[in-house]
Amino acid sequence: MGLSKEQLEQFQENGFLVIGPLLTEDELAALRSRIDALASGEDPLSARVGIRLEADAEKLKQESKLNKVWQIMDASSYDETIARHARNPQILDIVEQLLGTSDIKLFGDQTLMKPAHHGSPVSWHQDSGYWTQISPPALVNCWTALDDATIENGCVRYVPGSHKRGVLEHHRENDGFLHVRDFDPNQAVPAEVPAGWCAFHHSCTIHSSGPNLSPNRRRGLVTSYMRADSEWVGAIGRKAFPLVRGREYEGRV
Repeated sequence: MGLSKEQLEQFQENGFLVIGPLLTEDELAALRSRIDALASGEDPLSARVGIRLEADAEKLKQESKLNKVWQIMDASSYDETIARHARNPQILDIVEQLLGTSDIKLFGDQTLMKPAHHGSPVSWHQDSGYWTQISPPALVNCWTALDDATIENGCVRYVPGSHKRGVLEHHRENDGFLHVRDFDPNQAVPAEVPAGWCAFHHSCTIHSSGPNLSPNRRRGLVTSYMRADSEWVGAIGRKAFPLVRGREYEGRV
């Protein structure tokens, strides 16, 4: 499934694009099952993936472990179902058009969880504000909705066209996260994404998400892609990035 000329132009203009459905019901069910098994601690792989809990532990002390998890990181490095999703040909066909190359590497993956009634908001930021090790700062993120993402349960909000400004200055606040300030949040638009659909966004697009005020869960699985000829400009922490399509480039990521 490729993009039309109009869809490609929309992404280039706005910095994000919602498209789908890209997953079958069986694929969606398999991903939900694996994510919940990792988040709950029921799977032995839970000890290997990165898991971050919601910040307000006191408020959530009566909740199950599953409903305390805020983020699961790098699950594709260990779990075959999630690794297969990161290599989904329909997703890669779109990423190829958005990156402008058939040589693609996976930067990483994360699942962002918003349990019913208490899922936390995410601050306004650009992903490349965190991913400063990669040049050029022009990665493409595929945000796959595992549940319907709505305004009420904390869907992502994007600032159209903000990717054209490059990487902006970010400030680390008391919550430990990076925040970008030099923009008008009134320009943001919500991206409601049905389960099985995907929202693609540029890594310099300013975005955030609100809290989950609904009785329904909101899980989003994000796979992040970069050109295989991207350059590593970080001082430390370089890792091996898996090639998901095309070829390697010597001396590059």
